[in-house]
Formats: sequence, C-alpha cells, structure tokens
Amino acid sequence: MKKLAAIYERKGQLFVTASHKTAAGFWIDDEQVACLSQPSHDELGRAIEQALARSQEGVPTPPPDAHIDKPLLAAAGVRSWTTFMKLSKHVSVVSDGSLLKVTPYRNLGSKEGFEPEPDIAVPSANSASALGQIVADLLSRAA
Repeated sequence: MKKLAAIYERKGQLFVTASHKTAAGFWIDDEQVACLSQPSHDELGRAIEQALARSQEGVPTPPPDAHIDKPLLAAAGVRSWTTFMKLSKHVSVVSDGSLLKVTPYRNLGSKEGFEPEPDIAVPSANSASALGQIVADLLSRAA
C-alpha cells in the first residue's frame, strides 16, 4: 500500500500532513497539519514519518463542494488557496514500504498548482534526520 506525506513551506513555516487516497483515486490532505518553525532535520523527518503512518487508501471521496484545503489554509493563516500558493514550496514523500520517493514540485501559481520535478529514491531504513535533511534541502532549492 502506498503512503503519502505532503510538506509545504511558506514564509519560513513548514506544514506536514498525511495524504489519503480516496475511493475515486485522487489524493487529499489530512485534516491534521503539523506546523513546524525552524525544525531540526530530525524533527522534520519524524513529522514526515508520522504523516506517512497516518496515510490511508480508500477513504470516502469528499463531495465536490468540500473545502478539503481548509485545514492547511488555517494552519498557514490564510483564507484562500491563491494566497497560500503565492509564497509556497512543496515536496511530497511516498512510501511503498521498502523505498521512499521524495519529489520536489515547481510552483506554477494558484491556477496551475504544483508541477512535479524528478524525484529522489531513498531507502526506507535511513534515519528520520536524513529524511528531514533531504526534504529541507529540496525545499530550499524549490522554485
């Protein structure tokens, strides 16, 4: 089973959330958002590992009018996705149980969203600190 964690950086704050695959086949972010301000690599890695542990497949598909981004926007202190996107960076971490795939994204703006760039494969046995370092490095280089 695939597990996915989403990490966003905005104005120096990091937001880590689990993503769940809906019955319809698309991923949605969890309502629980970890807010981290200048975390150590170990703290960031542990937050990502916790998000991966919460990630599930087959969750009910929300109705079209659901505000699935509301918890993330509230954590970031903004009211709209447009505002959130203006200064955001994004990295995802996917686990298949034996390997982690870390993917940085390019921010194309609120209408086009995030575009994936080439990912990095990381053995799952690596430490939380190593995972946190990889994600922090990718976020610092993100466009």
